[in-house]
Amino acid sequence: MSKSKIFSTFAAVVLAGAIAVPAQADVTAYVVHGIDGDDFMMDPALPVDVWVSGLGCALPGFEFGDRVGPLNVPAGDYDISIFLADEMNPCTGTEVIDLDAVTLPDGANATIVAHRTADGMTGAGDLLGLGVTASLFGNDFSATDRGKARIVAQHAAFAPSVDVVVSRRYANPNAPSVTVPGFTNPTSDGEAVISQINVEFSPGPWEVALEIDDAAVFGPTRLHLKPFTVTYIYAVGDFAGGTFQYLVYTEKDPRVGESDSRLLQILRRNR
Repeated sequence: MSKSKIFSTFAAVVLAGAIAVPAQADVTAYVVHGIDGDDFMMDPALPVDVWVSGLGCALPGFEFGDRVGPLNVPAGDYDISIFLADEMNPCTGTEVIDLDAVTLPDGANATIVAHRTADGMTGAGDLLGLGVTASLFGNDFSATDRGKARIVAQHAAFAPSVDVVVSRRYANPNAPSVTVPGFTNPTSDGEAVISQINVEFSPGPWEVALEIDDAAVFGPTRLHLKPFTVTYIYAVGDFAGGTFQYLVYTEKDPRVGESDSRLLQILRRNR
């Protein structure tokens, strides 16, 4: 299949967790729960409570697929603890992730994702050795080119490095398409990791497929892109275990109205 190869990354990846909203702020953040309870034979929603130094129990009952934000907080260092949810006494259950001195730099606009590690091994702050951690990805809410739509994709799955193909029609080798090689979970030990993709497209239907050695291993998955929007795609779950899926959200360009951030759909591999 003939494809033009275009890619751009947005920001380095650092460890982070979840946050709440104080009065004055110079950081804008979103938080995504990207750990499927099915990975551990638990409730698929895997509700957790998130505690943050200086803010207390900031996100009680936070469930898989939830995305909150924008949250406006001061820049600085934060200690983050994530517990299995306790409805009666939030932030007192079994602690799963503990991250110390997480830095949110001045002026940052980012999404914090709790997710699986690339190889399923113990991640940073992973107290129970479950192969989980949290990472921070930069957001791009800048204006799109006139009439264009933007896709921002993040690899946060227990899955190998893949090539991402976005095509008008994946089965047609002559259809317009873009290929981004080496899309990799940020916890991978590999060099020159591309953990985030940021590309603009003409509106309309597009198909997204993941390839290894030029063979599709997931998809194609059809998305309908609207002009002046950003579609955020988080690849999460366990590829070999059958829980690999996309969490898909949309944000409107601020020039055309209020932000509309919601979970559009969960696109998952057939189990």
